[in-house]
Amino acid sequence: MPGNTTLRNLWHRILDGETAWGSMSVRPQRWGATSYRIVIYPPGVSVEERRRVRIWRGFPEWGALLWLSAAAALSGLTEPGTAAAIATVATVSAGAIALTRAQRHRQRVRSMEVILPSQNSDISVLVRARLIESIGTTMTDADKRLRDRQLSPSDHEVIWWRAYDQLERETVIPSVGRYGLIR
Repeated sequence: MPGNTTLRNLWHRILDGETAWGSMSVRPQRWGATSYRIVIYPPGVSVEERRRVRIWRGFPEWGALLWLSAAAALSGLTEPGTAAAIATVATVSAGAIALTRAQRHRQRVRSMEVILPSQNSDISVLVRARLIESIGTTMTDADKRLRDRQLSPSDHEVIWWRAYDQLERETVIPSVGRYGLIR
């Protein structure tokens, strides 16, 4: 069944993400601002552990979809208040299960997000944005070199460890106001 394989590959792509180490995004925001975000999983994390954390981190999106779907499906079968209550219990339960399954590993994931309001921003915000860009570029390059067999898996993991350590709370500039945070 070729369609079944395609669906399975798509599902694994959603659960696994594009890279084993994490993700980086640079997106435009309103009024000329730019959002920089990086998420790095601890080196050596298994595929299953990474999936559990990704499912937990995606709870706001899939939880909202679950609630809306459950409420819509149940609204024709029961009173609206009862449908909303059942949908809420189902969504909160699913979120609690996702949290429990990711509990051990989610605390080891490091991420940083900075919103750069304009080019004339505070220097510490600019430094954090450039740090995110630098780490993301380094990891993307390391992934490419690993695929091209120019880098061994152990060398790739060393680069991954360096990137992971760069996001350690003590080594980055503390967050400033609403423009940046370290989680």
